[in-house]
Amino acid sequence: MKVLVAHNRYRSALPSGENAVVEDDISALRSAGVEVLPLIADSDSIPGLGIGGKLGVASGPIFNSAGVARMQRMLSVHRPDVVHVHNVFPLLSPWILRAAHSAGVPVVQTIHNFRQDCVAGTYFRRGTVCTDCVGHRLATPALRHGCYRDSRVQSLPMVLGRSAHKSTWRLVERFFVLTPFHARWLGAQGVPEGRIVVRPTSVPDPGSSRRPGRDVLFAGRLDAEKGIELLLDAWALRNPDGRRLLIAGDGPLSANIRARSEGDPSITFIGPLAPAQVAVAMESAGVIAVPSLWLEGLPRVAVEAMAHGRALLAANQGGLGAVVDSSCGWLVEPSVQAWAEALSAIDDKALVQRGAGARTAFLHRFERTVSTRQLLETYSDVIAP
Repeated sequence: MKVLVAHNRYRSALPSGENAVVEDDISALRSAGVEVLPLIADSDSIPGLGIGGKLGVASGPIFNSAGVARMQRMLSVHRPDVVHVHNVFPLLSPWILRAAHSAGVPVVQTIHNFRQDCVAGTYFRRGTVCTDCVGHRLATPALRHGCYRDSRVQSLPMVLGRSAHKSTWRLVERFFVLTPFHARWLGAQGVPEGRIVVRPTSVPDPGSSRRPGRDVLFAGRLDAEKGIELLLDAWALRNPDGRRLLIAGDGPLSANIRARSEGDPSITFIGPLAPAQVAVAMESAGVIAVPSLWLEGLPRVAVEAMAHGRALLAANQGGLGAVVDSSCGWLVEPSVQAWAEALSAIDDKALVQRGAGARTAFLHRFERTVSTRQLLETYSDVIAP
């Protein structure tokens, strides 16, 4: 089986779990004996592009001629059995789906965010969930708000691309979604249930872990939608119990988070960590906090936590609300008071019990071999006709 995997990598300055998921999928497929043909574009290359290349970036939400040409060459030379699409903006563009369809190659896509309907891709604006564009054929609210990179000029091609490619997304044979929440969302976009496959984020099995510690760990991008400021506000209101809050990550709020941590000895700002170092931090922690304010999918850090047998303290919305339950953690409403109460109520015995439940959930639902088998079965389904 030949699988062409198409992905536009996000900038390295913005740590991306999606990039890691794509790399993991490629590795797992090759280990399963699949011939993988990577079509990878890298947003880090954009500053070095010439005028023509940068014009292609500007028009990427609709059509990027260089990206489409790369796709057409690979289809012609390698003749893959299936194309698996992840992110296409801005160096590939949604038009690569039309190129695959014209070549008679079935397309599957993993849905990592809400880009098909939301210009920002997050349904998040100014600190809260925003669905102003839902139901609009032309996303004029996004243009008015400047939702893409806080720029009305840069938002315009995204708005036009959203409308132009409504029919393009219908060419996808199967959509992989991370949770049942996203399956319902995609159904609301008009996608038939038979074309939706719930396939959660997966990670390799790190093996059994030691008894949970007592500390609370946040590991992720330090950005507004990730809820790190809410977590810090709640931490200041909790009942002190000797636990520490460990913060690992990088992002636009790094300087602010570092400054706030310096005023509280119970907070340790670790900064950015390599994946292996994140695993070590999880082994020492008792619970992993995921206080996302947006309708988070299934962040890689949550699955890694379960793989290490660590309970989750997660926001009760989006994909997290559809995955986390009392067997593997706690769901908390996205408010400072609710999080302060949840942090105050953490019990060491419950950390052990729910950590064990998290490990069990990982082995049955999120382990790499389970996910890879589901991927191969879906490829076979779309190739067969």
